[in-house]
Amino acid sequence: MGLFSELIDRKFRNMAERRYRDILEEYREFFLSEEEMVIPEINSILLVLDRYSEKPEKEVYETISAYPHAEVCVIYTIDETVARLISATLGEEEARKFREVEREHGEKLLKEVEASLKEFGFAVKPRLLFGDKGEVVINREDKYDLFVVSRKYGGETSKTSPVSPLVIKIVQHVEKPIMVY
Repeated sequence: MGLFSELIDRKFRNMAERRYRDILEEYREFFLSEEEMVIPEINSILLVLDRYSEKPEKEVYETISAYPHAEVCVIYTIDETVARLISATLGEEEARKFREVEREHGEKLLKEVEASLKEFGFAVKPRLLFGDKGEVVINREDKYDLFVVSRKYGGETSKTSPVSPLVIKIVQHVEKPIMVY
């Protein structure tokens, strides 16, 4: 912990030193090491969207604008599992309609987000994908330095859970920095 522990040592020298050391030892896992306090280099950002996601607010764009040279990939994911269930229960025609409505909504949202990101000077790669929403993010962990995810990504939130279960799963599995808005 280096510098910070030295400052605390000097400040509280001879004042409950034993108690301070006990607390420091017991809560060591909650204190950041000097390596953890270094801001990671961000060269690529993945922003994922779906039908439940909120459109990113201006604050989200302002926050990621701290990395002006980062390339931003915006992915709108359409849940292929839902399309297969619709196909199996209501028929292929209804599944086709679902895919088309989702594609139109996704393309519209991608254009809006792309325009907002370009206002902040980002190079943007918009993509529309069919697949498993969780796997789309988790499988791209090695390709991106920062992940930006709506708290509603993958499903609606509730009064008891302000974050969707899929976002919790993503946060648990991805070791890179994640911004949940």
